[in-house]
Amino acid sequence: MRLSLKILSFFILFSALNSAVGALSPSDLKIIQGVKDEWETAFYTLSQEQQEPILKTLSMKADTLIQQYPDAAEAYLVAGLIQCSLAANEGGFSALGRVKKARQFVLQAMDKDPLAMDGSGYVILGNLYYRLPGWPISFGDNKVARSYLETAIRLYPEGLDANYFYGDFLLDEGNPAAALPFLEKADRAPVRALSRLSDLKLKEELKVSLKSAREGKGESQGFYNQFLNAIGK
Repeated sequence: MRLSLKILSFFILFSALNSAVGALSPSDLKIIQGVKDEWETAFYTLSQEQQEPILKTLSMKADTLIQQYPDAAEAYLVAGLIQCSLAANEGGFSALGRVKKARQFVLQAMDKDPLAMDGSGYVILGNLYYRLPGWPISFGDNKVARSYLETAIRLYPEGLDANYFYGDFLLDEGNPAAALPFLEKADRAPVRALSRLSDLKLKEELKVSLKSAREGKGESQGFYNQFLNAIGK
């Protein structure tokens, strides 16, 4: 069993730590952003085998961030994305434990600031609930997933992440006509300076999803779906 890269993809896209948190100074946010940047570089430029020791080190760094900034939602979100990356590398049932830990980090982040990192917690949870198998294997639930993703759209109707992932959700649900306007809106969204690497990758994925939607095909394909069927739903 290997976790889908699709499960990981949404974490990458919430890279910019650009939402204000009163308790954090710009220098504090820069420290958290630095850990995220290390993760992003490893994910995009290294093989899975090369990533593993770096991810384990980053996991420890993320734990330290939480200790240093226990009220900073961003620190918990970064910890969550690293746990999901480790899950994808490890595979097997231990990976599901990693993803449960990631969900806990995200829920803790949302308790502190649901709008942190442009409300990325809603999309992260939406994707987790959608992409993971349901009980008794894991906590996947499409109804819960839809609720989180639709909340993200309401909060950030022009957002690149919210539109892409809700559109992709609809596409995989077999509704390309409904998915198309959201995917087109995501395609029009600008690449963010602090998320350039991840946003450019997402723009590549959009080409694949847009083509499927315009052709009336109800299933997303591409890099982030390479291992999608490996775990089942």
